[in-house]
Amino acid sequence: MPTNFSAWDSLPISTTQRAFSETYNLEEKERKEAAELNKNYYYGKQEGDVVLMNDDVNPITMNITKPIVSKRCSLLYSRPLVREWDGSPRSIAYLEQVYKDNKIDSLLGKVDLYAELTGSVLLHPTIDENLPGQIRLVLYDASEFSSAGNDDDPNTADAIALTRILSRLVDSSGVTSDGRRQPQIEKTILQQIWTNDAVTMYEGNQVVVSEPNELGFLPFVNFQGEEEHNAYVGYPMATIVRKLNSHINQLLTHIGYTIKMQSGTPIVFSGFKSGETVVVHPGRAINIPEGATANVLNLDPKIQESLDFIKYLEDRLYTTSSVPKITVEGGEGRSGRELMVRWFPLWKVFQEKANRYNIYEMQLANMILTIAGLEPINDLKIHWPEESILPLSSADDNLERDIKLNIVSPIDEIMRRDPHMSEIDAEAEYMLNASQNAMLNQTNQVL
Repeated sequence: MPTNFSAWDSLPISTTQRAFSETYNLEEKERKEAAELNKNYYYGKQEGDVVLMNDDVNPITMNITKPIVSKRCSLLYSRPLVREWDGSPRSIAYLEQVYKDNKIDSLLGKVDLYAELTGSVLLHPTIDENLPGQIRLVLYDASEFSSAGNDDDPNTADAIALTRILSRLVDSSGVTSDGRRQPQIEKTILQQIWTNDAVTMYEGNQVVVSEPNELGFLPFVNFQGEEEHNAYVGYPMATIVRKLNSHINQLLTHIGYTIKMQSGTPIVFSGFKSGETVVVHPGRAINIPEGATANVLNLDPKIQESLDFIKYLEDRLYTTSSVPKITVEGGEGRSGRELMVRWFPLWKVFQEKANRYNIYEMQLANMILTIAGLEPINDLKIHWPEESILPLSSADDNLERDIKLNIVSPIDEIMRRDPHMSEIDAEAEYMLNASQNAMLNQTNQVL
């Protein structure tokens, strides 16, 4: 008889227990496995994911995941960025020191990469007295944590469980059937569960230690690959790429095996009545009994059609990931406007990510200041490397005209190309370049 379930009949469980249970959730396990698979594809470890028809098949793979994901992650932190802070001078000075200690642009470039691969990355500010700013930023990708969602706001978390696999030697005296020693290894999940009230360490299902969380909040900033409605962990765009890359690898493997089979074309004999033996040597005629036949089996594998389909999948892969193929493999357009149009999908990716990462960096800065007991900043403006996204810009197209009309100066252009350069340094560089160009022109006229 079916029974009516009511939430009123269930016993409440603590936030820590919810986070502990989430780690062993089947869907959560599958999510982490998919994230690990995305990382494997990016780093070229794809052979193990190819299904082989038999032992005579060799896997053939082509890593399309890496160039596409790398292109999506080359948009924000391709060079050191200039940040304009609005806040207390003491807070700004402290943030700049912490950012310098952690090589922030390089670190956030990795954050961007692993958010694309796994869906989310948590940056965790921790105390490190060996650094001048005494704050180290530790990175956890979405294959290394689980979260217990907040019922009122699923985009936030009530608890974070940092997880890793602990391998322990149980018995070193084990011997296999062939006489070799095979040590017994036991694998256990180690969890560090953070709530607003406590930090609890589990080894397996046993509590190792539990301490109060003196901060009173979760010291993690969530950088998402792509925001997903009512979800704390973002969506990994690399999953789309990896799945199509997997199909391409499978087709390439089938084609490779077909070509291998075709190089040794099978011969079919029929009409043999007395168990006669036929030996086939390349370049020699064969004798067969009267009434028997020998035919070459025509495999007709349609290799070109398969290659055309692979090319179609590859083109769709670039399209669905919003990375136009021209941005990876290069190419020219009939005009600058045409190039801009073809690069436009990638430009939209940049704009969307820049808006979100500006918010994430603001959250990170204020969390660092809160931990340090300093006043939060009011605003942050990041000078993103827009000039490196597109092959050219309207500013480049009209630069000579704008200088002639005194809309901009050569010094403005030097500072645009290098935002770290001051106006005085830009003017000095302009004067040096002008002097050198004048000398070269005089030399050429003499020659």
